[in-house]
Amino acid sequence: MRHDAIAADKRVRVVVLAATGRAFSAGHDIKEIRALGELPKIEELFGKCSRMMQTISALPQPVIARVQGVAAAAGCQLVAQCDLAVAADTAKFTTPGVTWGFFCSTPGVAVGRLGSPRFAPPSAGGFSGQAGRGARLAL
Repeated sequence: MRHDAIAADKRVRVVVLAATGRAFSAGHDIKEIRALGELPKIEELFGKCSRMMQTISALPQPVIARVQGVAAAAGCQLVAQCDLAVAADTAKFTTPGVTWGFFCSTPGVAVGRLGSPRFAPPSAGGFSGQAGRGARLAL
């Protein structure tokens, strides 16, 4: 269903983003990005991702992330972009880009807006934690 149809449908009272398996969202596939090889193609990919994140914010219905596994990098951004997150004990949150030698900027704004001084955004050296800590940080 398209986002404009969801927004207009009065029967849709809430949107739940959920996954099955070990990961809620692993974020960007670095190998896929490298394989694109050309800056315009990479910019197109990040543009699509940006539009998706903005769409979540624009929906009139509350958007809930139901996190059962790993939310890494842009996956962590996806969780932070939602109005509410419900994390299982098996959920893990991580912004690992800095440990790979580059700035993990994709989740920086959404994660930084969480407002907790205890949550270190990617620019401050990355973050990795399990659901118990994520719940205390208002993820």
